[in-house]
Amino acid sequence: MVSLRKLTLIAVLLASLAVLVMAAYLFWGLGQGKHALDTRVGEIEVLVALLLASCGLYAVVFALSAYLSAMGFARQADRSVANIRDQLGLAMNDLRELREEARKLVLKQPQSAQSAGEATPTTSSPASVEMQLTAISTRIADWNGAALDPQVKLELVHYESAAAYLDLTAGPNNASALAVLYCRFAELYAAGDKTRQRFYLNRALSLLPPDSRASSEIHYDLACWFADNRDFSHALGELALAFQHQSKALDDRLARDIEEGGRLYQLASTPPFDKALNDLLLNMSIGIG
Repeated sequence: MVSLRKLTLIAVLLASLAVLVMAAYLFWGLGQGKHALDTRVGEIEVLVALLLASCGLYAVVFALSAYLSAMGFARQADRSVANIRDQLGLAMNDLRELREEARKLVLKQPQSAQSAGEATPTTSSPASVEMQLTAISTRIADWNGAALDPQVKLELVHYESAAAYLDLTAGPNNASALAVLYCRFAELYAAGDKTRQRFYLNRALSLLPPDSRASSEIHYDLACWFADNRDFSHALGELALAFQHQSKALDDRLARDIEEGGRLYQLASTPPFDKALNDLLLNMSIGIG
């Protein structure tokens, strides 16, 4: 249909060009006194009829092609909507299965008999929760977030569901272990899902004391996250929070990251943020001194 529209457009342009050439020729002839106007009326009528016919044909083809394109788009939209509904249905089923498996994983604990014929009811003790969190952390410790196959990604989703359940049911005694696990989740999503990476960093930060070393490291990671997204104002704010307490490890990381190719290089080389970063470094050096 697009090719037919192009052909009719070319025909209209050729007919228009022929009319213009003929008109120029006739007026030039009249100026020279070679032809009378009434002797060329028939030729002019033919050219005008040709031009009108081609224009009408182009209008019909244009309207028809627009209608067919709209119908094709509507059919494609219907298929896309149906496909999205199917995928949402499958996703909801998977979510229900994951929730059920996470519940079973948390509630599954060894039972011991207090006496013959008497069983001890299962309870969710802080020690058992910490053991589960440690097991998950150990399992995902060697994973590479940039090279996860579909099966490993599915397993990761299972662990995320289990961690969310433990986060809701576990007491404050397991906050540190949960924060470590959330930081590991953030590392795994650093390469492919920046939004989820920031979510887990913020969640880990909310579980830790504000003046802890782990909180400072998370503030630094958030500063790098904001710098990667060119949100330099928030990046400076996170750096200021990260260096409220002196840390040799963070000092070394900052020295590397502000060099060319580092994650904070754009921040360190973009006015006026470069001056603010220099002031922060100066305050750090004064504090060390």
